[in-house]
Amino acid sequence: MSFEKEREEFRAKMQSIQERLNFERDYITNQRIELEAEKRIFFKENPLSDSESGSDEEDSDVVVLNIGGTLMPVLRETIMSKPGSTLAQIVSGKHQHHYDKDGHIFLDCNPTAFSHILDFLRSDHFSLTFENDEIERLFNHQIKQFDLLPEITPYKLVWNTIHKSPGLTVSSDGKAVTVTGDDGDHLILLGEEPITKGSVSITIKMSIPRPNRYSLGVLLDIPPAFNRGFGYKNGLIGFGLHDHSSSLGIFCQTQKVAESTHGYTSNDLVTMTVDVTKGSLTFQVNGAKCAELANCEMLMGSVWMAATLFNKGSSWKIIS
Repeated sequence: MSFEKEREEFRAKMQSIQERLNFERDYITNQRIELEAEKRIFFKENPLSDSESGSDEEDSDVVVLNIGGTLMPVLRETIMSKPGSTLAQIVSGKHQHHYDKDGHIFLDCNPTAFSHILDFLRSDHFSLTFENDEIERLFNHQIKQFDLLPEITPYKLVWNTIHKSPGLTVSSDGKAVTVTGDDGDHLILLGEEPITKGSVSITIKMSIPRPNRYSLGVLLDIPPAFNRGFGYKNGLIGFGLHDHSSSLGIFCQTQKVAESTHGYTSNDLVTMTVDVTKGSLTFQVNGAKCAELANCEMLMGSVWMAATLFNKGSSWKIIS
């Protein structure tokens, strides 16, 4: 089966699953709204004392939010899964906010984008599936607005001068690496220690004489040698699973996420984010998200960030 056909079938399957999930979510949402309305009518017609009712919204398991005019019931524990976030502070009454005429917390936000916020809180990982670019932009804005960005682990972003191929030369400040040897798979680690918790993100500016097949990725262990090619094991859309000198790793298959050039080209800004707590690995090229691996057990625990450079004369510089 051709890659194009495989990709289209994969996208069609994911679209079908997403549509079914949206339908089920909307059905449950409507059921919860109807239940809340019935409860309000009941308690209005059958008033109880505070000690009898125990139904104050602050004590309710379900919070009904008014998001730009759309009512969205959500479990309180879902919101409070990020206790330090502004959203959690709003729901707990510790942050100033507005109410609608029915007493629901009102947030002046796009409801479609906010539904992805709730999905993120429920699943604890980001989705690549958005209705359009504008919804994705609003989602990213709301993630920052409500302080829901993942924990960023302090990490010294430099090329490793010890664990590298002899065909690579690292600059004195550790920010740039250049292929001074012949063409071939030249491996190098990033950082001076593995990532053991939280999230680490790195952006690199590529300078290469021609498109490069592989770029950034992770290794589970330090390999015994750094001057050997990868042994191809398995392929995923956007990712390749490889065994480098008996050290298993996951690297982005750039010829699949940048098909027009069969890989990254000069002056591209490539960003990789590794989250070992959630087991996720994501890539952006020039600010556009192009690949994501989520809930991967291989990534949970401890990994080394790494890169492979192929073309002689290639020079990759760490920007941030």
